[in-house]
Amino acid sequence: MQLVLDDRETVTLRELLEAYLPELQREIARTEQHDLRHVLVRRQELGERLLDQLRRGAA
Repeated sequence: MQLVLDDRETVTLRELLEAYLPELQREIARTEQHDLRHVLVRRQELGERLLDQLRRGAA
């Protein structure tokens, strides 16, 4: 699947991820339930990969 974003959408998505990922990391640290923690870690990994791609695309 490909996702096509214009420059404005790219900036907005990057900002959303930059704001969300630190909160997600804190949530992971507080989560004791193993299955939920696993789901949250997978979300974090995906978010970090997307953010990296968005940052590289802006360079």
